[in-house]
Amino acid sequence: MSSEASHRPASHGGGNPLVILIISLCAAIVMAGGCGIVLEAFVIAAANLFELGSTFVWVASAANAALVLWLGLWTFARSWHVERRLRAGLEVDEPSWSILANFRA
Repeated sequence: MSSEASHRPASHGGGNPLVILIISLCAAIVMAGGCGIVLEAFVIAAANLFELGSTFVWVASAANAALVLWLGLWTFARSWHVERRLRAGLEVDEPSWSILANFRA
């Protein structure tokens, strides 16, 4: 066993688009799903604690669903963008809040 480092350059991972799609989709599900569950628990707890009624639950749940949808799409787009940059041998750039900017760049 040698203690010397290898002089071979490291490969930049696989470039299979199906693998990138699955990774991006899983990241989006984990992020959006986890945040959505936690936020919905707060909505229901606040409605019960402060007796806010069913209208508050419906409105807050709709806002939560919109936020979760945006977060899921953004996470998918960002993961897809980062994987494409890494496959091309580029550095990871600063995140953009725009979903479309991650698909364009």
